[in-house]
Amino acid sequence: MSTNRHPIEQEELMAYLDGELPPHQATEALSHLELCPECRTLAADFRGVSQELMAWEVELPEVGIPLEINAALGEHLQKQETAKVSSPRLKNRVMTSRWVWAGALAIVCVAVLLKLTLTSRNRNEDRSTAYPSMASIEQYLMPDRNAEIALARSASPEAISSDAKILILGWRGYETAIEGKNGFVCMVERSWMSPFNSAEFWNPKVRVPLCFNPAAARSILPLTIKRTEMVLAGLSKAQMIESIKAGFDNKELPAPELGAMCYMMSRAGHLNDTVGHYVPHLMFYFPLTDKSSWGADLRDSPVTLNPQFRDGPEPITEFVIPVGKWSDGTAAPVM
Repeated sequence: MSTNRHPIEQEELMAYLDGELPPHQATEALSHLELCPECRTLAADFRGVSQELMAWEVELPEVGIPLEINAALGEHLQKQETAKVSSPRLKNRVMTSRWVWAGALAIVCVAVLLKLTLTSRNRNEDRSTAYPSMASIEQYLMPDRNAEIALARSASPEAISSDAKILILGWRGYETAIEGKNGFVCMVERSWMSPFNSAEFWNPKVRVPLCFNPAAARSILPLTIKRTEMVLAGLSKAQMIESIKAGFDNKELPAPELGAMCYMMSRAGHLNDTVGHYVPHLMFYFPLTDKSSWGADLRDSPVTLNPQFRDGPEPITEFVIPVGKWSDGTAAPVM
């Protein structure tokens, strides 16, 4: 991949998938993957090959064969030692033989890896257009009401979510499942809260648990409600974009309040097909601002500019900061 078009190299992409990148680079990689079909396909290829190699089992030969070979080789070497044979030519032949076998093994491994890579690429070559349009509404709903409530609450620590208002998605939009006491609102967002140019905008598998604080519940949640209502009403992306622009122009949709943020610390969500549940993090919302005001995306900075509203109709800047624990208090993977 060219660094002129992609901010991450292939080696960094593999390190990201293995959980070996530091937080600021990992979040930058996620931001790029969200908007780049080419890199998403490559990431899916890497992940698929890794999984297939881990699952690949080589049939072992019969036990007697290696034992016989080892015995014969031992006997032969013993005879050579007894005869004190030390021929440079013989040594060279032995070393050459070893290199030939090592080379052959390497060729076999490369051939197997290439076959798996091509197979994975064939399976995922249309991944960027895997979700070209909205699926049936049933695929976005969670039939188990209690399961959706539990997933929504997993977005934040129990001390917050236990007293939060819980929303669940129904046929006509989000509805209140549990009234809250602390002003927080927990819910599970669906794929249509992704950027409008995301290849997974209609992915019915996406489940994003989050918990808005009171300021975000008043100023960011209305956007989630509006997008959902428009989706269920059958509006096109172009119609939704125009409606959102008009909503902010006529103040129907409020600007982010000072202090608006949300928790995304669930280990059970599904952000997209490439990154799964990602890492636990916090999100902070502002009216449009330069990311340099937060030092976002700079080397060793834990702050990253989130792509959710970037280049979209919403006049919102969103920053992400990874945290070290899941909502249940257990340690998150080191990235």
